[in-house]
Amino acid sequence: MRSYVDSSVLVAIYVPEPTSAWARRQVRASGSVPWSQLHDLEVRNALWLLCGRKALSAAELAAVLAQLEDDIGSGRLLRVEVDWPVAFARAQALSKAHAARVLCRSLDILHVALAVELGCTQFVSADHRQVRLARLARLRVVELRPRRAAGGRSGSMG
Repeated sequence: MRSYVDSSVLVAIYVPEPTSAWARRQVRASGSVPWSQLHDLEVRNALWLLCGRKALSAAELAAVLAQLEDDIGSGRLLRVEVDWPVAFARAQALSKAHAARVLCRSLDILHVALAVELGCTQFVSADHRQVRLARLARLRVVELRPRRAAGGRSGSMG
């Protein structure tokens, strides 16, 4: 089906980071990617934190949020409905089966559970523990790794 993209990878699309160019290529190749309420909270919160830490100016934050809204409006980020009780039950099962060995954080486990519940077959992440869990959940993994130094201006997925 489609690729599930972790929030940290999505942030790298909009804000220059060492993985930004590669993140953009991976997401473009994926077509529309699921955009859940968890993504919405995590990505926006990361952007607001960057502004609070003075890594983004208020004007840059406004521009990045506008690009994000454009990608949601155009369907590049595809809003999905999540059956949260089912997703949390899947996350609990993944946690019970793998947390002691993989050492994933709860939100990382929830992202993998969402990917499975949404019928995604591929998982894109830069977090090695999350990648390991995604493999254990039988998802094909694309592990995001830096290819070059921090890259260029922010931009949308399009």
